[in-house]
Amino acid sequence: MDRQQDYIRALFAAEDETLREVVRRTELATEPIQITPEDGKFLQFLIRLGKVKNAVEIGTLAGYSALWISRALPKGGRLYTIERDPARFALAEQTLKNARNVTPMHGDALEQLAAMEDKAPFDMIFIDADKRQYLDYLDWAEKNIRKGGIIVADNTLLSGAVWLKGDEPLPPRIRQSTNEIMKTFNARMADPKKYCSILLPLADGMTVAVKLF
Repeated sequence: MDRQQDYIRALFAAEDETLREVVRRTELATEPIQITPEDGKFLQFLIRLGKVKNAVEIGTLAGYSALWISRALPKGGRLYTIERDPARFALAEQTLKNARNVTPMHGDALEQLAAMEDKAPFDMIFIDADKRQYLDYLDWAEKNIRKGGIIVADNTLLSGAVWLKGDEPLPPRIRQSTNEIMKTFNARMADPKKYCSILLPLADGMTVAVKLF
């Protein structure tokens, strides 16, 4: 961690022991790909600013981001968080066992999203799952997030792939098909007729949009 990040984290996004324990368990079980503490605090900031009550998260992993989100929700608020991988879902259940305002959901994200449409409209969605399905998730969000609601997507810089020219080699583990999906996703989110939006250079990029329609 560099000194700038260390300073910001210590003042604005310090992890408590519960969050640190989630990170430790995640690193033992899988690669450490959860959001940063700064990302978590930023999600809390959006929830407070946007008066979010009911939120959806796609991609729970071990429940680290869900814990940040749940702590910012008002009384009576609820987070529905979806994880497809059985081992990761088991980690998340352990993390979220005391979070009474979180509903962990196990299964394919698109199937689970379809099953939740009767609860719509939602106030916010956080997308942090299979990048190949980001456009499908955005299709769902456009129908099921309320006007004035918030759409947030992580990893939208895709390790720098999104700005590369056609003759430049892609970063490791990034496919051209996934890169085209992410570039299309960001272009759709940048539409000023539909969204007030920005792509922030947080970690691997986070696109944030207020839905205008």
